[in-house]
Amino acid sequence: MKQIYYLFAMLLALPFLGAAQNTVEVDASATYIGYANVFELPANGGDFVFGDFWGVPDLKTVVDAGAGTITLQPNYNTWGDGTDPFWVDQTTMTGNKTFEGNTFLEDPALAGSELTFNGATMSNTIDAGYDVVAFIKVFNSDFSVLKEETSPLVAGQNFSVVYTNVEAADAVVQYGFKVTGPNANPADEAALGSVVVTAPTLGIGDVDALKVSVYPNPSNQVWNISTADQNIKTVVIYDVLGKAVSTIEGNSNLVSINNETLSRGIYMAQISTDQGEKTVKLIKN
Repeated sequence: MKQIYYLFAMLLALPFLGAAQNTVEVDASATYIGYANVFELPANGGDFVFGDFWGVPDLKTVVDAGAGTITLQPNYNTWGDGTDPFWVDQTTMTGNKTFEGNTFLEDPALAGSELTFNGATMSNTIDAGYDVVAFIKVFNSDFSVLKEETSPLVAGQNFSVVYTNVEAADAVVQYGFKVTGPNANPADEAALGSVVVTAPTLGIGDVDALKVSVYPNPSNQVWNISTADQNIKTVVIYDVLGKAVSTIEGNSNLVSINNETLSRGIYMAQISTDQGEKTVKLIKN
């Protein structure tokens, strides 16, 4: 009897032994979905209050296709004029709810497959009272079961979220970002900071494998970007806030970028070649 049971269990497992593997990246040209989960503050018990779809701009998420960046911030949309006691404590004049703002893409076609979600964190200046992570969420068909994997977003580093717990009930796959913390006063927007993410940047090994070289790096005068056999069309330099600070036109496999007028810090170079685009991290010392 045990032998029959084990054989049956193995047969059930067979479809998942060779589960397909998919990889997705941060894509600022995509159309994102917004969703909010609202909770009582921990001091008030932390109970779930409601969840609903939310406009991405109302989450205070800025998707900039031109810069290739997504900026994540605390939620200010719910503050209104500050007189609603549901959202604003009228005694302390502080946010009265914990707001979890989710900005994500949804693709049911990814269900039944292992998934890796990659990106890079250009900057993270958000206040310590907020938690910001990248996630993969997998639901069953009626959304009664949630499996979630997350990754922290560390400034100047790539991130990778990996989902491998593939099951037959998997039906809906979402991947993106969530910002969790008190709903905030718009007057505090600058002080509370933000997180800026983009497509994954290339590490040294990746650059070599793709025959792209950056030297010297760090540098305080000039960066040279070269390819072995690809024509570089443009290089756009972004600061950690996702602002384009320089655009260089190219027409060969070598571009030299003078950085003497730039402040010290980390920059991202979006390199457009005849065969596609890549992003690398540059350091001005």
